[in-house]
Amino acid sequence: MEGTHETEIGMRENMLYDASVSGNTESLKKLIEEDRLTLSRSSLTCFDENPLHIAAMQGHLDFAKALVTLKKDLVSDLDSKGRSPLHLASANGYIEIVKVLLMANPNVCLMRDEDGRTPLHVAAMKGRVDVVSQLVQARPEVAKFKLDRGETVLHLCVEYNRLEVLKLLIRFTTVEDTWVNDKLDNGNTILHIVTNLKQVETIRYLLQETAVEVNAANGNGITALDIIEHMPIRDLKAMEISRLLMQAGGHIGHQLRDHGSGHGEILVSQPPSLVNGTLRPPTNKHDWLNRKRNGLLISATVIAGMAYQSGLTPPDGLKSNGNSDMTATEFQVFWIANTISFVASLTIMLLLVSGLPLKNRIVRWMLLVAMWVTITTLVMSYSSLMTANSGGLILGPNFNARVIVIVIWVYLCLGLTFIVFLVHTCRFIIWIIRKVCKCINRRNTNEIEGGHRQGQVQV
Repeated sequence: MEGTHETEIGMRENMLYDASVSGNTESLKKLIEEDRLTLSRSSLTCFDENPLHIAAMQGHLDFAKALVTLKKDLVSDLDSKGRSPLHLASANGYIEIVKVLLMANPNVCLMRDEDGRTPLHVAAMKGRVDVVSQLVQARPEVAKFKLDRGETVLHLCVEYNRLEVLKLLIRFTTVEDTWVNDKLDNGNTILHIVTNLKQVETIRYLLQETAVEVNAANGNGITALDIIEHMPIRDLKAMEISRLLMQAGGHIGHQLRDHGSGHGEILVSQPPSLVNGTLRPPTNKHDWLNRKRNGLLISATVIAGMAYQSGLTPPDGLKSNGNSDMTATEFQVFWIANTISFVASLTIMLLLVSGLPLKNRIVRWMLLVAMWVTITTLVMSYSSLMTANSGGLILGPNFNARVIVIVIWVYLCLGLTFIVFLVHTCRFIIWIIRKVCKCINRRNTNEIEGGHRQGQVQV
């Protein structure tokens, strides 16, 4: 008899499961009529999920209403992953079931699963705007719950690109509420995250409609503008984000450290300026060289590799043996120019990785000299190569108009680089002369003041 009773109970549990999956309310009523303890037993035996969990996952509204009416405490039951039926209904966006569950027990929206997420968190991650609205209205305090890494529901909204949910949540707060500036454990705010993910519309909304702090720095002293300025690829989105941040008064991190008072304020700074329709960053005029350091280093490395390869295994026609197509003079020109180009490119690499401040005028001039020498000697070695491979075409009787254009273009480019080099060299010399004059004037002033003081002492 006992075995038969257990078999009947097992059959009813299977029938209850089938009814939950199909949402068959009639089958549920029939099972309850046969045994009023059917739902109570399910709470003891169904550890993965109870019938209300299944109904919430499947979206069976009438079945969920019947279950809540028959056994209200099913609303707060948790499955094997710590999720309540409200978690499942919220994730799937079944707004009517959410309303039924909240009406039965509003406090269930405060319950957390094994990952610490509330129904609001999972609804925000899925972008369920209507569900989020219901949950926040039921228990407004749930919006401020944080996860393990300090994540708020706003962080989840931007991580999963749920702009409409983000707008809804911010509308529920007052203008003075600064939870948009809450930080993760590593110091990142939602502005850091959306900048890294290049969510242009979200950034525009945050800067225009909220009290987000545009110059908030994370644990490494990085601001949102730092993130976008140091991206390896600057596409149209990155350029637009940079413009929005600078227009809102954004600064890069070292400016805050150099000029700040320790409280995130800029004491000595200039606002961004609009030049030729383009918003220029409020940075030092020599910061561009720091931002281009990686690009210059890559270029110098490539040139050094080319020069090394050409010197190690000269191309056809540039061999110094008896089969060479070059004269001895031409070969020497190639060899000397190639060697100088190789050494100059190594010098550029050394200057860039040495840690010397690129804002220093002397270092910048040394870098300019190395770059000019590299470009000039690279063109000279290439010209030697073309002369040999063309069989004397450039200087021979087959000299034609096309070659004339090429030669003129090459010398124009070299002339332009020389002019740039000459201008910067003249400016450097003028700077040195001014420094020397200032030192001399300062020394003379000190001597005069010293003489006056000595005269006063004697009197």
